Amino acid sequence: MEMKALITILFACTMLVRQSGHAQNVEQWELAISALTGRNYYNKKYFDQPRLAPGWETNFKSDYLWSVGMRAEKHLSPHFAALAELRYTEEGVPDNMFCACNSISDSPDNDEKVYRGAVDAGIRYYVNPISKVLFFFEGSVSLDWLIGVRQTGYILSESQVFHKMHWDSYGYKRFAPGGIFSLGMKWKRLSLDVGGMTNLSRTMVRNPGTYDSVFYPIKTGFFGRGLFVKTSFTLFKFK
Repeated sequence: MEMKALITILFACTMLVRQSGHAQNVEQWELAISALTGRNYYNKKYFDQPRLAPGWETNFKSDYLWSVGMRAEKHLSPHFAALAELRYTEEGVPDNMFCACNSISDSPDNDEKVYRGAVDAGIRYYVNPISKVLFFFEGSVSLDWLIGVRQTGYILSESQVFHKMHWDSYGYKRFAPGGIFSLGMKWKRLSLDVGGMTNLSRTMVRNPGTYDSVFYPIKTGFFGRGLFVKTSFTLFKFK
């Protein structure tokens, strides 16, 4: 019994020393670039409206978005690492998601593209930190910034296409907290992960009278969640 206990202790010590040795060889900081594509699914709420006007969207999905970013990773232990990332995203959305122009103008078809920035912070857990191919789970919180909305439409009375950038985002509030969860794998400097993203609350809201009280007299707000595929490449490693 004592011999079995001794063997168990020696084995545990061997594994601990092995992981400690690995931890000493792992760079403490990594700086990487990332690229992401995916799709969001939105719910738009019209507050205190028992009936909706023609053209008012409620549940819809975006076009496939693309996003690029720069991320920093600090290794806290062989298994855990802290993450921080800055991202820029462009996303096409259905007609009149923000504008609702099909019910107020002679431009019934309006394509809209949303421009966003985000700051993410989270934790990554490496399942097998001493392997050549690493598998991980990752969770982050994010703060999304609605930069602006570009409107592309066709004016019937003038038979021409127009483009207009709305830096005021049609009066919607700019910041929305979110959550991100993913799982993936890492080989040398390259990583690939898949996951989901969601708003934590319906904070992207436009209150009555904040933009145009004549055309937009009611309160509206968005809630979104989606799926994504992401790849990252480590540029620098340093202690």
